[in-house]
Amino acid sequence: MKSKNTPFLVITVLSILLYGCATKEKDKPFFNKLDLKTMDGKALTVADLNGKMAFVNVWATWCGPCLKEMPSIERAKAKLENEGYVFIAVSNEEHDKIESFIAKNDYTFDFAKLGMGLEALNIYSLPASYIIDGEGNLVYEHMGAKEWDSPENISLFKSHLNNKP
Repeated sequence: MKSKNTPFLVITVLSILLYGCATKEKDKPFFNKLDLKTMDGKALTVADLNGKMAFVNVWATWCGPCLKEMPSIERAKAKLENEGYVFIAVSNEEHDKIESFIAKNDYTFDFAKLGMGLEALNIYSLPASYIIDGEGNLVYEHMGAKEWDSPENISLFKSHLNNKP
């Protein structure tokens, strides 16, 4: 015999289950949501940051603005790596294409492979850049190219160091 409350109970149980699953993903640090792998295939997680701030730049070999801003990222890295930042260039292109780019260029920042579509991160144009704290939380995001070593952007990086957890 069906109770009048059965539809209510079913909806309530489903809501609790869905909320519980969504909350777990929501509570996951932003850095761990990125599904990153080193060029050697090792998963990158918040633990790999060792408490440092991370600058993550999503780029592609075919993206002119991405390639144009890379020298400024290299210069920003030189200014900030001893202050607690790691710099990671991330692409979802084929592994061989990324490796070929690395071999042809002298950049010293880390490269990683993004194991998900850009749409999953609401990225619809490149480059996309993020500053992430040592606990993996997103503290700044920017869509489009920038001169990352400009005085105002170096100040931006340092302001987030001052607010480090």
